Amino acid sequence: MSVQSPEAVAGSPRPTAAIRADLEANPGSALEDVAARTGTTPAEVLAALPEGEALCLPGSLFVEVMDEIAGWGEITLVMNTGDVILEAKGELPKGSEGRGFLNLHGKPIGGHLRIDACRTVAFVTRHLFGTPTRSVQFYSVTGACMFKVYLGRGPERQLIPAQVAAFEAAAARFAERRP
Repeated sequence: MSVQSPEAVAGSPRPTAAIRADLEANPGSALEDVAARTGTTPAEVLAALPEGEALCLPGSLFVEVMDEIAGWGEITLVMNTGDVILEAKGELPKGSEGRGFLNLHGKPIGGHLRIDACRTVAFVTRHLFGTPTRSVQFYSVTGACMFKVYLGRGPERQLIPAQVAAFEAAAARFAERRP
């Protein structure tokens, strides 16, 4: 997987150096925590991740990626505002488009997501607090993370192999369509 140039997001190499230093000092930190410590946005941190950790795609793929995830089984949806980290475990429902939103009518995961607010969709493979993870992350036009979808885990806390395979296959397919 490849990451778009940090300068394309950050605007200059200076924030990138601070981000990389923080990532080295605090490996496995949440991207939001790195952003807070470095005075940057989570999207800038995403763009500065080491090679192979993130595949950044245009937000125009938002609905298609969400439709893809809807077939993966139980996932964990995470929203991290810095002060609150909310998690919902369940199957992501297939959405329907209306009035500029992707509408999710499911339990426990439901809601209304503004489609054009998504600038970047990222397939992310990294360790978080020492645990291997796979997630699909959605970033807004402001550089904030809208939400993340983490792959599910089995009874021994291992990633579910079928979901890892679906994640890797989807990332490869969507990467072929990058501009």
